[in-house]
Order: sequence, then C-alpha cells, then structure tokens
Amino acid sequence: MLDSTTPISADRTTEPAAAAPLGLRERKKLQTKAAIVTVGLDLCDSQGFDATTVEQIAAGADVSPRTVNRYFALKEDIVLAPIDDFGISVAIALRSQPKTGNELQALCGAYLSVVQAEADADGIRFIRQFLQMQRIMRTSQSVNARALEYAEKKNVAVCTELADRMGTTPDDFTVKLVAGIWQMLCHLSVADTEQALLSGSPAVAVRVTRDAVLRAYHGLRQVCGAPVDDTPGFGAPSDE
Repeated sequence: MLDSTTPISADRTTEPAAAAPLGLRERKKLQTKAAIVTVGLDLCDSQGFDATTVEQIAAGADVSPRTVNRYFALKEDIVLAPIDDFGISVAIALRSQPKTGNELQALCGAYLSVVQAEADADGIRFIRQFLQMQRIMRTSQSVNARALEYAEKKNVAVCTELADRMGTTPDDFTVKLVAGIWQMLCHLSVADTEQALLSGSPAVAVRVTRDAVLRAYHGLRQVCGAPVDDTPGFGAPSDE
C-alpha cells in the first residue's frame, strides 16, 4: 500500500514533495495483490487454511497460480499481508504527529488517523481483514509461526520512526518498549470489539475502534498513575 519506511529527519522544516502518481502497470500490480489477499483471506477464513489451495485463491482472484506465487512465496504470506500494509501506514502517519515527548499518544494519533483514512477509502477493509487473519491464526500453527516474522517487520517500520522522533536508534530499549506496549494495546482493543467491527457499518467500526483504542490508552495511564490526558482529540470515551 505504501512503500517507504525511510525516517524523516527531526530538523526537517518543509514537507516532502508529493509522490509521483503510480503508472498503470504499478496500479494493476497493487490491484492484483489486493485481490489475491482478499480472496485468500475469505477462503481461508470460511473453509480453513489447510483446506484452501493456491489454485482456489488464483481462480477467485482471476489470475494464474503462477501469478499468486510471484506475489507471495508462501500461502501463509497471503494471510499475513495486512500486517505489512498496516505497520508501514502507521509508521508513515507517525511522522505528522506533534513531538510532545508522549510517544504513546503519538502512536495513538497515528493509528487512529490510519483507521479513519482506510474507512474513508474502502470501508474499514483492513480491520475486517485483521480479524479474519486473527481467526485463521487461531487454527493454523504454520500461520502462527510465520506471523512472528511479520510482527518483527511491522515493528521495524514503527521503531525506525519512533527512534527518529526520540533521537536514538531503533534498537534502543525505550523505543522497543513503547512499540511493544502500543502493539499489545492495539491487539487487545481490536480483539475486544470483534463482533461490533464485523457486524457494524464503516462509520460504526471507526467509532468502536476509536473508543476501544482510547479506552486502552487511558486505562494504561490510569494503572501507571499518570495524570489524565485531556489533550483535544484524545479524551477518554464515555462508558455509554
């Protein structure tokens, strides 16, 4: 979806130039990849990972099995593709967040901006795909094993951007601590709202996701004894 994880210098004073529009060939490649992922997740979620073949995925995406293998080396990679896209999107969105010293808040803002942007673009597709991926992982050891590698890749993108903001290196303990805490907050938030996300409209999904993430963020601050964060846009959701 987005192809750059290069950090932006902390002393940058101007915004980067807009990326050149994708050519027809590049757009077709992205559309083909997205179709393979959508069909693969739907089939693996409905009939099981082991029962789904590359040939079935290819037929559903209207491509050849060879084309599927050209985009994805393993069937597991099709199921886990949303991790790559979302991690890179959050890392890029993090660049536009204010530098206040509160990096958990910055990650929260970046995450929610990606949720809103995705909802505006295609109706919360990535959240539904994330939930499909989670269900498949519960029943497939091979997908679970492969997921460990993908989680690390997602952390690389986010940690690179965090390190740039914090003036340190991606392998710094504090950087990894912030990224790890945020990743767990997001996992718990989405898992706790699965039914509402699957059954609601895109507008409902955005609201539910926002409330769940903010509730987790404020809950963590509370148990750590931190003062209430009343920054506009980051208020704790009501219990109604």
